[in-house]
Amino acid sequence: MKKYILFFSLLFFITACDVEEGPFINDYNSYINPDKKVLIEDFTGHLCPNCPDAARELEAIHDIYGDQVIGIAIHVTKSFARPYPASQAPKFQYDFRTIWGYNWDEYYGISEMGLPRGMVNRIGYEDDTHKMGKDQWADAVSLELKKDIDFTIAINANDSIISCSTTSINDISNNYNIVVCLTENEIINWQKDGTVEVDNYTHNHVLRSVITDSPLSSQENFVAGENIENSFPVNLSDLEQANIDYSTNSAELGNGNAGGWNTNNLSVVVYIYNITTHEIVQVEETKLN
Repeated sequence: MKKYILFFSLLFFITACDVEEGPFINDYNSYINPDKKVLIEDFTGHLCPNCPDAARELEAIHDIYGDQVIGIAIHVTKSFARPYPASQAPKFQYDFRTIWGYNWDEYYGISEMGLPRGMVNRIGYEDDTHKMGKDQWADAVSLELKKDIDFTIAINANDSIISCSTTSINDISNNYNIVVCLTENEIINWQKDGTVEVDNYTHNHVLRSVITDSPLSSQENFVAGENIENSFPVNLSDLEQANIDYSTNSAELGNGNAGGWNTNNLSVVVYIYNITTHEIVQVEETKLN
């Protein structure tokens, strides 16, 4: 008799677990807003041996959610992103850093927590929980993708002008800035990966430049259906030279080797953020050409 009781008890337990698991997964997926997009800012460096794990985590999250997740790799610090001296050539001679990455790192205090680390839509800035380790990104992304949206962004871009058409979905009263960035994919260069120094590592989503960080509009009240047009001129040669000039800063241990952009691999990332909370409320990405 005890054997039968044990058998049916186990059967009930297994059946109950099966019933509980399915609805949980289905409910989880059903809450994803298909119009919401999320930005992961991955603060990294080519001398950071653990940073490739964060890059792989970003790609794994992207594989799950597709184009709803957008990444920017921001190389920072003299410890993890400086180029090696010429005497150690050819290893780690490139300087991926930018003045914008430096400023963001200083403002948000990311690298002071150690790398790799990043922000997901810059949520948590007000209570200082925005400095997330890579293992926190997936949960943060899943929560962000459940949120309603207040804006959509459409980008029309080429190598001379970037035009952004923003539409408000709801009546909103807030101050927002619009940021336009250039990133580059498929940069083949050195990277420390654990104990290995990889000479042909593929660097993706690398921040190259910021075209603007400026008010979305002169007003703070937006009506549902309202369209806001912004256009920004682009001079790729000047932007590339700005990176080279920044890299010649001896205080940052640079070497001026920061050019060689491949325009075929450049993308435009546009996002809108609340200037009070710093939360990114929408983001979009497209190829430059």
